[in-house]
Amino acid sequence: MDVDLRKANELFHDFESDSYDRKWGILYDQDNALRVRRKFEKLLRGPFPHVGRLLEVGCGTGYVGLNVCLGGDLVDELYACDISQGMVDVCGKKAAELGIEVRAKRSELESLAYLGEQFDMVIGHAILHHIPDIEKALAEIYRVLVPGGICMLAGEPTRTGDRLGRFARAVTTKAVDWYTAHGGYFGGMPARLREEPSGGDDDNGARVFEDVVDIHTFVPGEVCALARSVGFSEARYESEELISSFVGWITRTIDNKLAEENLTFRWRYWSYNTYLRLSRLDESIYRFLPSSWFYNMLLYLEKPA
Repeated sequence: MDVDLRKANELFHDFESDSYDRKWGILYDQDNALRVRRKFEKLLRGPFPHVGRLLEVGCGTGYVGLNVCLGGDLVDELYACDISQGMVDVCGKKAAELGIEVRAKRSELESLAYLGEQFDMVIGHAILHHIPDIEKALAEIYRVLVPGGICMLAGEPTRTGDRLGRFARAVTTKAVDWYTAHGGYFGGMPARLREEPSGGDDDNGARVFEDVVDIHTFVPGEVCALARSVGFSEARYESEELISSFVGWITRTIDNKLAEENLTFRWRYWSYNTYLRLSRLDESIYRFLPSSWFYNMLLYLEKPA
């Protein structure tokens, strides 16, 4: 498919904005605030610092920025941007519901609509793999950071982790199709496939882009080398989620394939708590396995002082 990748990302994420949190199980509470902070503290190798001006790039619905602010008096001023105006609008609504002030606006990561040397910290989650020009995006982050400022990006798929995730999704899709076709039960009733939305042409057109907006998978060392080439004095990485990611892709595929009435509270509760338990298991085995096996790359970048 010959498409404008930036426009595809904008249209698809506009379309997804209202249902995005439900689809990915995103919550805003003290437990999730602690979970988000721990992601970044793994990179920081210490406690999350107090930040004057914090920018969340590719903010989506505000998952990491809003949860960081829920975690205590850590941020003086929160800014957020996304290529999707729909996501920006949802982020603003979520912030208002949580009593958090955020200055959110539409802006592309490859050409950030901010002055240079404006932010003490830039954070993001699951954004870099959507960006056509990674080098330009990293250069823009470098430009808007103050000297000595840091950037932390989480949720970026490693090459090996992505292969495992694709395998889990493909096998689960075939299994669910077979199970429903042969009269299986799920949630105490006959398993039924989710009906495709019957929206207008715009909705159907946006959904077509789902398979093209995930552009990159990463070899972490190569990303660090690229970051140093644009000026960052320090670039390093960690990773997370191996077993939890594999099982998570299985449960999310079931969620996306089956009809809503099959997905009981008991199922959702089991899925969520299984993910949490397996995440703890992943952390316990992390130091014994190559970090490149884990699904999510966590990237730490520091601008020279």
